[in-house]
Amino acid sequence: MAAFPSQEIFFFLLFLALILPIATRGSESILYQQCEKNFTQNDKLQDNINNVLLDMVAQSSLQGYAISSYATNTCESVYGVTRCEPDMSVEECSACITGAAQKIRTSCPDSAESHIWYENCFLHYDSTNFIGKADKRYASVWFSYYAAANPKAFEQAVGELMGEVIAETVQGRKKFGFGENYANEIKLTVYGMAQCTRDLGERECNECLEEGLEIMTDYCRDQVGCRLFASSCAIRYEIYKFSSFTSTDDGAAAPAPSPSII
Repeated sequence: MAAFPSQEIFFFLLFLALILPIATRGSESILYQQCEKNFTQNDKLQDNINNVLLDMVAQSSLQGYAISSYATNTCESVYGVTRCEPDMSVEECSACITGAAQKIRTSCPDSAESHIWYENCFLHYDSTNFIGKADKRYASVWFSYYAAANPKAFEQAVGELMGEVIAETVQGRKKFGFGENYANEIKLTVYGMAQCTRDLGERECNECLEEGLEIMTDYCRDQVGCRLFASSCAIRYEIYKFSSFTSTDDGAAAPAPSPSII
């Protein structure tokens, strides 16, 4: 079982997020982007990339996520997925994915594979079929500046919570889990979430999340907040409630109009 490559893990401090206001959820700043597999003079491949981007925007505007593919032949096939956090409205998801698609076209104009992460959404396309596979090549870890006063008790509270949240995510239809755990010993409530892209099965989702959690345990052991963004999954815990989603949410919001990314 291959782990996230250490050379592709990037670390950032999140302490500014504790004191700065969060931007409107549909118009956020890029957290990280990756452009790969440069190509030249391949109109068919470029057309298929554009078609997948358009389809992902349309799907995300209707259902809050996308799984897409487009091909004229094997050499020019393109595959794509998007992910929005479930407490976003479809309007917010649509705006975020539309912005990601627009940005990726200008930032990675000649790339056969691209990833782009925003605060609450993610977009990935590739000329190699990755659908249904746990992509563990890239991971970005963000952590709080502040350390827990009682690291052992805090780590135990996080471990108990994230075990439950990951199980909920793996088994759930939406591939998302959120929960909280009050640690009486340290008088703190810890909140946690986990999410996989909707193309993954239970085994692949669990594989991505468990290995992601190992990375977080190594690098965020004493920190009171930590987030991991990967291509196929995302994990987060904090000492404040950062999501309005609950495990009982199962309804779908009314679809938004499909915007243009041209």
